[in-house]
Amino acid sequence: MRHTKFSQLAQIYLELEQIMSGNLMRKILSEFLKTIPKNEINIISYMTLGRIASKYSEVNIGMAEKMVLRSIADAAKKHMGVIEKEFMKKGDVGLVAEQNVRHGRKTLSAKEVFETLHKIANVSGAGSQEKKICLLSKLFANASPLEAKYLARIVVGQLRLGAGEKTLLDSMAIAFTGSKKAKKTIEHAYNVCPDIGVIAKTVVKSGLAGVGKIDVLPGRPVQMMLAQRVEKITDITKKIRGDIAAEEKYDGERVQAHSQNGKITLFSRRLENITAQFPDVIAALKKNIRSKTYILEGEVVPVDNKGNLLPFQILMARKRKHEIEKYASKVPVHFYIFDILLANGSSFLRQQYPKRRKMLEKITKECPPIFLSRRTVSKNIDDIESFFDDVLQRGCEGIVAKSCAADSYYTPGTRGWLWIKWKREYQKELADTFDLVIVGAFAGRGKRSGSYGALLCAVYNPDTEKFETLCKLGSGFSDEQLAELPKKFPAIKQQPSNVSVAKNMTPDIWVAPEQVIEVLGAEITKSQLHTAGSGLALRFPRFVRYRHDKSPEQATTPKEILKIMKARSYK
Repeated sequence: MRHTKFSQLAQIYLELEQIMSGNLMRKILSEFLKTIPKNEINIISYMTLGRIASKYSEVNIGMAEKMVLRSIADAAKKHMGVIEKEFMKKGDVGLVAEQNVRHGRKTLSAKEVFETLHKIANVSGAGSQEKKICLLSKLFANASPLEAKYLARIVVGQLRLGAGEKTLLDSMAIAFTGSKKAKKTIEHAYNVCPDIGVIAKTVVKSGLAGVGKIDVLPGRPVQMMLAQRVEKITDITKKIRGDIAAEEKYDGERVQAHSQNGKITLFSRRLENITAQFPDVIAALKKNIRSKTYILEGEVVPVDNKGNLLPFQILMARKRKHEIEKYASKVPVHFYIFDILLANGSSFLRQQYPKRRKMLEKITKECPPIFLSRRTVSKNIDDIESFFDDVLQRGCEGIVAKSCAADSYYTPGTRGWLWIKWKREYQKELADTFDLVIVGAFAGRGKRSGSYGALLCAVYNPDTEKFETLCKLGSGFSDEQLAELPKKFPAIKQQPSNVSVAKNMTPDIWVAPEQVIEVLGAEITKSQLHTAGSGLALRFPRFVRYRHDKSPEQATTPKEILKIMKARSYK
């Protein structure tokens, strides 16, 4: 049976790493995908995204940089001190591996590499570190320098070719349907089933017809539906005709709850399994949801002992591996359910919002800490405004106005006009909040000497899959937060290939684009110093909070910035 050589994969990665053009990336990838044996398309897809499994799976290779460096030292038969010294200079385990791994002993297949990495992920117990190092060292010993470079980067999760999920999905459309026209169908399927391996296998084996049949499945998270925003609250009725359901917008953690065969799993907005953090929510769901198989969506919100809503930051105490039960009692929560994607084994994706809400009401017994989201339904904007004022008094962020029309379906992973958010901050004149990704930092001076003076923040452009800079951020941090910035955003040696920065805005320190923060800004202006939206900048930015619940790809986009700029009539 023919197998894809890992050297072929490494060569493709080398080409992609040197290319800035998204179209050329798609051309190279689509041509390569055509040559892959059908039974290996999932393997190649995972590894091209720098993974060995889906984002939501709990498969973790579990090797830090130091362990990978030890594997390189063992394979190269060099002293660990020498390898560590090289790493200090290069700052990239891939480059260190390439420099020290000289001659592959045999031809590695992509399948063999993939299966060995899974073996490493499955190693546990006493002596697990040594076993992992030994397995990886054997791979390095059989690898060529180029293979070693990308192998090391995959292991530490730093492949960063600049070709992300969208590029790969587009390439599949081109390779297996002949054009990019099918990309909407494939992208929708990926939002319903965010497992690139499943999508790839379905495309090659069943074509678009098979892809179109992919539906929700308990235990497999769905990319969460997003909301648009408007210039004025009165614009909501211009975008949503007929009845509007205005629901409370909570300052908590958005959660998807999946139940099947008596097992309940909770997923975060980032598709991470957070079940262990909320044993109280799990117990309450088992008692109060009258359906054996379901997918619910809601918000976990911290509350005081009287049930009053508390700020999101307090919930961070629940993000821990130890003493979970203790902190469950110290930081109680309510779970406000606002949508349903599956009930009693039947998908509700193609059911209009009123029917989904009716099903929620049918199967949910409201009993602390389980509640349905509070709401009002009206065609009258005055009723909506009155409800908005009321929810602010309750400690909510604002409202989400939802369409009740015949086509008010749940649309995974998309931001449309079926849902419109209106938050407290939007009422402030010339003030908006933005979810931005940290891509760099500037050295501090004076009082900030020894730390970072400012962070370089970027929006995410889903069309190019690049992070484009929008502002330098230096205000809003406490002294304690400033002191911890270097630890929270460690430096990397070189500019990531998926970060777009103007020459005059090159930071002193590059940071991997992995963490999201919420920033309050007063004005958007045109600027040649930043790359967002072909030259837009945020004036007077101020740090609000960390958004650990959001992935970098869920950050504010250039299109959103342009809409806000137009709405506010910024110059």
